[in-house]
Amino acid sequence: MGRAAGAAAIGRRRLLSCALVAATAITALGSAVASGGDVGPLVRIATTGHSSELVKTLPITRKPGATKRVVMSLGPRALPDLAAGDRVRVTAEMQVTGDCASPDPRCVGPFYKYAPDVRASLILAPDARSTGGPRTRAISATEREECTQRRPDYEHHCVLVFTRAGFVIRDPGRLPCALDACHINFVADASHPNAGPRDLIMVGGLRPDGSIPQDRGRINVVRYRDSSPRDFPTTATEARRKRRIPPDLKRRVVFSKRLDGLEREEQIAVLASYTTDVSHLRYAVRTSVRLILADAPNATRQGKFVEANASLGGEISENNGSNCTQDEGTCTARKVGVVKMRNDAVKPNGRPRALYLNLITVLGPKVRKARAGDRVIVRRGGIEVMRFPPSVNG
Repeated sequence: MGRAAGAAAIGRRRLLSCALVAATAITALGSAVASGGDVGPLVRIATTGHSSELVKTLPITRKPGATKRVVMSLGPRALPDLAAGDRVRVTAEMQVTGDCASPDPRCVGPFYKYAPDVRASLILAPDARSTGGPRTRAISATEREECTQRRPDYEHHCVLVFTRAGFVIRDPGRLPCALDACHINFVADASHPNAGPRDLIMVGGLRPDGSIPQDRGRINVVRYRDSSPRDFPTTATEARRKRRIPPDLKRRVVFSKRLDGLEREEQIAVLASYTTDVSHLRYAVRTSVRLILADAPNATRQGKFVEANASLGGEISENNGSNCTQDEGTCTARKVGVVKMRNDAVKPNGRPRALYLNLITVLGPKVRKARAGDRVIVRRGGIEVMRFPPSVNG
């Protein structure tokens, strides 16, 4: 995990609310203009969902921004309808993986030992191909990660996450796209002064056979109409279910937030983080993290009820991660996602059924083998939830 993400631990209960409000300031569009309808407040979520990546590699150039690519795009088919006065909050995450640091059969391009500088931003655009320029509008700050190739501090995998992005539609005529034709594009590039002409970084992972597994990122949206994030309370947990975890490649629940009374058409936005300490170990630790909706607080998979009754089978975020290295010592993973209920959360006898938002981790040693007593320390973290009742779905 890169140094830029290291300080992004979850705060108090109001963190998600603040992040949602901050999205309006990023665009410098000012406060929203009410749409004038008498329907009442409406909220709609959307996500690019599974297999969001549009490209498998990014070229590494010598100058930053020389070759930008649209890595993911949320287009009008999935994007909720837009109108004057709407506030749109956007979150996103994407994993990249460095190519070989030495000759190996899995190499996709030439091996390299430098740390590629990966930069990403979110833009509002008229199509899924635009990477910037006068016909687009930035809706986020730039996220950066230096994905270190140097051993033993070998990150290899890095994740870029956006938690505070978005825009407000004050004047539709000033948007770079028609209201029914807007795209939210995740634009990324990679660079390093020592880059060769064929150097690459993978969008996703890299298997020993040289294939590139993807489904490691998403773009998520919450659209507010005649409402704002302040209108919806948040609930949170910072209670750690695990404080010391063996790096044995097993799934474990680190944080779990109970949700009672979930209803059909209810929508949920989630923000989570998870800070680990590996400074006392002799090796880097591969750290994978995902968010799911589950049937029990200790469940590491969604379960049959959730799979049948929640959008995307209850998978709130993709499984992705990075290597936490000794030069970093402590590393923070941030997770974002949205989910919608397809049916009420009830048992077969009609009684209410509690569901749980679980943050799942898998830890494993890199380069060296773990010893029997080795443990990764969970320093802090938590899950924050904003729930939107069925009455505002629209």
